[in-house]
Amino acid sequence: MHIHLSITRVFQLGRTYPRQVAQVRVGVGIWLLVLTAILYSSGHGGRWAWLLTVTAAVHFVWAYVLLRFARRNPDRRVSLR
Repeated sequence: MHIHLSITRVFQLGRTYPRQVAQVRVGVGIWLLVLTAILYSSGHGGRWAWLLTVTAAVHFVWAYVLLRFARRNPDRRVSLR
C-alpha cells in the first residue's frame, strides 16, 4: 500500500478516530521524553530539554482530552466539522 493512500484514508471526509489519535499522541510524548533524556544525559540538552518536555506534556494533555471525548461519544468516528 502506498503511503499516500493510507494518509488519505486517515483524513477521509474530515473524520478521525479519537482513540487511535490519542495513542499516537502518547507515543509521541514518550518518544519526546526519551529524546530529552538522551540529550540531557549527553550534555547537549540545554534549552532543548525544557522545550521537548513542554511539548511532550502538551501531547499527553491532548491525548487525555481525546480519550475523555471518546468515552462520552459512543460513535467511533468523530467529525471535525
